[in-house]
Amino acid sequence: MKTLNNNVSRRRFLQFGAYGLVAVPLAGLGWTTAAQAGVEQLDPASDTAQALSYTHDAGSVEHDQFKEGSNCLNCMLYSDPNAKEWGPCAVFPGKHVAAEGWCTAWVAR
Repeated sequence: MKTLNNNVSRRRFLQFGAYGLVAVPLAGLGWTTAAQAGVEQLDPASDTAQALSYTHDAGSVEHDQFKEGSNCLNCMLYSDPNAKEWGPCAVFPGKHVAAEGWCTAWVAR
C-alpha cells in the first residue's frame, strides 16, 4: 500500500511540474506586455529626436535622405516588427516610436 501512495505522489509531482513548464512562458508574455505598456512615446521635440530629424509621420518628411516608402516599421532598428502602431527602436532606448514614423537613422529591413 505504501508503494501506491508513492506513485500517486510522484504522479502529482510530475503533473504539477508539467503545469509549471507551461505557466512560466505564459507568465513571461504578460510581463513583457505590462513592461511595454509603461514605455513613453518619443517626443519629436526632444534633442535626440531633432538631431535625427525624427517625425511621427513619414508621409510628411521632406529630407534629402528620405527614401519613398521608408518608415520605422520597415527599419532594421525597429526591434519589434509585430508592433503595428508604436514600438521600440534601438536608436531611442526606453521610448517607443511611431511605426509610421521616420528618422535619418533608417536602415532597410
